Amino acid sequence: MFPFRRKDDIYCRPQTGASVTSVQFTWLEMVWMVVVSLSYLLGYAIQISIVVDKYTQEEPPDNCSLYLVFFLLPHLAAGLKNLQYHYREAREEEGEDGAKEWIITILFLPFSPLIRFARAWKFGIGEKDNWEDGIRYVDEMVTVGVLRLFEVFLGDGPTICLLLRDDVWGRSVDWKEYVQGPQDILRCGPQCNLQPQNPIEFWTIFRMIFLLSKMAQCVTFYLVIVKRLQHLQQPEYFHHLSNSNSRQGRLNFFATLILYAAHFFFIGSRVTGYSMVGTACGAWVYFIIGAHWLVNTCWHLVSVVSSNGLTPARSLSSLVVGGVWLIALTNEQGGRQLGRFILYYMMAFFETVVCGYLWNTAMAGSGDFFAYKASWFLLVILMMGIVLQIVYYSVCHPSKPSFSKEGLNCCSGDRRGAADSQQHSTL
Repeated sequence: MFPFRRKDDIYCRPQTGASVTSVQFTWLEMVWMVVVSLSYLLGYAIQISIVVDKYTQEEPPDNCSLYLVFFLLPHLAAGLKNLQYHYREAREEEGEDGAKEWIITILFLPFSPLIRFARAWKFGIGEKDNWEDGIRYVDEMVTVGVLRLFEVFLGDGPTICLLLRDDVWGRSVDWKEYVQGPQDILRCGPQCNLQPQNPIEFWTIFRMIFLLSKMAQCVTFYLVIVKRLQHLQQPEYFHHLSNSNSRQGRLNFFATLILYAAHFFFIGSRVTGYSMVGTACGAWVYFIIGAHWLVNTCWHLVSVVSSNGLTPARSLSSLVVGGVWLIALTNEQGGRQLGRFILYYMMAFFETVVCGYLWNTAMAGSGDFFAYKASWFLLVILMMGIVLQIVYYSVCHPSKPSFSKEGLNCCSGDRRGAADSQQHSTL
């Protein structure tokens, strides 16, 4: 998942001996950094407002404290990960171990992506005087992507599941009024004006859509920027590509939008299914998530053993990656991808069927507004995500995927297999 070069588990910068003929930090990167920074800060503010809103209600929802846990935990985890990165950098680079840098890293630990954004901005501006700073800019942005994956996997995903439980499935009568209007027309005279008892407000919908959009943006950002770093690390694998942007691993706006939309719907299907099971069947959701997490972790461990060998650090990395894969496949090592994607989406489809079955079994005969609609909605958004992913790899992928007897080949000129990608470590 995390394509940093390592030697004896020590973090290393990508090799920079090859000549660089393109600028890494352009005005588009400036705009992108501003957009991502604002998204991060707005997401932070929305999560705080959600916690405050739930705790100030007259009747707080069940397990209200989970909102606070899923707000604090991801930022703390990302901050500790950033502290680990800073420690490694301090051992390898002069000037990174000063007291000022340590104070900033510790003081702003809950806002660790902002520290990395500042470093990336510094390296990007410095590219005018030193081209190696352009590579370091890309490297810093990959680190930002890793830290934000911690946040969306540990924080935004569980928070959306809780919001769906409390504000959608738990308010089915209010949503029925929102869609169909008040139902007591027969009891009302011709001149009366019926109003919903508990109207669905814009804020109720907006915060769920925004957090889901933020999750899709974070995953898309990581995949796009890590592709850039891979092309910088191993440019010899991409000389066969005719387009200069493809050789650099850059996506155009349309391709990025398609990739974002694919993850928006796919992640939406994951959190929808988990929230449905959590609402209707309670503890069953922990079994489903735990089983899927275990499968993902074992899958990633197998790939680590076949390439780099097994160490405690990589084992912990596989545990984290297994959790991230609950919402998106981020294994972008190149080579034989078709089998990898087929296996991943088969597991996702099977998980969707299980979630829909448990929901239908629990809600059968209840008369709930979502009793039959929820399962169809879950299946539709899953299929939309898969179709958009197929469109992306068919017409938008920068490395021109092609079919062969080895599967769907992409991302490399010599079509190397996953087992040969030893330069890509996992943490």
